[in-house]
Amino acid sequence: MSDIIDIAERAAAVRGQWRHADIWEILDRLKVPYQIVPLGTARSGLKGYCTSFFDQFAVGVNSELPDYLQRLIAWHELGHIVLDPDLLRNGRYITEQDPLNMRTHTELRANYFAAEAAIDDSELLDLLHQGCSLAEAAAQLLVPESLVIYKSEILRAFGEALPMLDAPDAMFLGGDITGKENF
Repeated sequence: MSDIIDIAERAAAVRGQWRHADIWEILDRLKVPYQIVPLGTARSGLKGYCTSFFDQFAVGVNSELPDYLQRLIAWHELGHIVLDPDLLRNGRYITEQDPLNMRTHTELRANYFAAEAAIDDSELLDLLHQGCSLAEAAAQLLVPESLVIYKSEILRAFGEALPMLDAPDAMFLGGDITGKENF
């Protein structure tokens, strides 16, 4: 539980520093170069990656994804950089379809980071208190339902009374998530 709180606080610190900036502006301000390039089809290609060369982090996001998913992938990749920079040193990289990283602690941490950074607490809570299901809330927020589940776990860790849910697959961003957001 304390790990979730630490991750959420670190994501909130990044968001809080540049409250009205989008992920692309934040990457620019952090001096993290990024590329939005073709990495295969939206359904079966690589969703994104992050790496480091000579202590310079870099992010790549698949241009074949819809804009809202590009932003989520970028948040996820920034989560790797903020939370686990040593895993990226000396040219090592983390990709969204790396079979060696399936369901790892690293992927879970980056998913929590992305959920905290991409979903506003009050927006999600308002939707849930209005009686929206998680799928309906996800559709309203333009995020995959799995990300709403991660955000719900964060809110619960901070004392919000929400029902317990099954944890989503840590690699949900690596699968075919296009067209599955109920919108």
